Amino acid sequence: MKSRSALLSMGIVLFAAVLFSIQAWAGGYPEKPINLYIPYSGGGTTDVTARLLTNIAQKDFATPLVCINKPGGGSALMHELIAKSDPDGYTLGVMVTAALTRIPFLRDVNYDPMNDFEAIMLYGLYQHGLCVKADSPWKTFEEFIAYAKENPNKVTYSTAGTGSGQHLVMEYLAAKEGIKWTHIPYKGGVNAVTACLGGHVTATSQATEWKSYVQAGQLRLLAVYGVKRIASFPDVRTLKEIGYDYALVSGMGIIGPKNLPDDVVKKVGDAFGSACQDKGFLKQFKKMDLLPYYLNQKELADFLKEDYAFKKDLIQRIGLGKK
Repeated sequence: MKSRSALLSMGIVLFAAVLFSIQAWAGGYPEKPINLYIPYSGGGTTDVTARLLTNIAQKDFATPLVCINKPGGGSALMHELIAKSDPDGYTLGVMVTAALTRIPFLRDVNYDPMNDFEAIMLYGLYQHGLCVKADSPWKTFEEFIAYAKENPNKVTYSTAGTGSGQHLVMEYLAAKEGIKWTHIPYKGGVNAVTACLGGHVTATSQATEWKSYVQAGQLRLLAVYGVKRIASFPDVRTLKEIGYDYALVSGMGIIGPKNLPDDVVKKVGDAFGSACQDKGFLKQFKKMDLLPYYLNQKELADFLKEDYAFKKDLIQRIGLGKK
């Protein structure tokens, strides 16, 4: 008759064998922690929402999803890291579309935006708009544009930087309407909005750093740039509603290096696609005036190709491209 210790050892071996079989049957990925890099510093819009999304997606992964901030180069540094990583599914990143469809036309980057990545899914869009001081004479976007056309070089506007999406919008409008106005770039959106509040510029073209000032009656929001109106300001029209064939589509998604295995793309895409529909995530997005906007892998690939071609043409036309 076998001893208790022998029976116990046999039981442990059998349990381990069954556990290994279950893990093998489950597909094997992931077998170790997955690093998810975030292209900006901690605490900002992209960081906060990416970490929340990752926490929700974690339930679909057997190993930890580890968020790591990798700021630098306006997001280019992180995208370079992803492009040069092994395509094994253990190094992923939070993509910002500007890094693929705008930044490469403005300065040299160490990656091929259309060939070095596997763009897996898109989960949301940043939102932007044009503001003037509340005591300014312009009550509508059309009044502001008419003044700028009739008064060359009198209008100045602030943004968070040369070549930013909100800068391109203003240059697009200038080219479309024959306007001559002056761009004043600042280091950050808060500074750009503060400059308008202080009367140092005529207007500010910026992301929603202006929200609290518009709600407090200190700034007037004339138009928004996205594909939809901003929920907090339902009466303010988009540029497309006003009559321009332009929308600033700048978003966040999940990306990996080129040649990721199909099963990895599906696993990650399904998990994060489900997570971005979570009620808690959607509530946080609304609070931060971001726009939930889901695209699957094919839809995202098509969007990036179209946006890449559009931005290339626009940047060349307004003379902002690399010299």
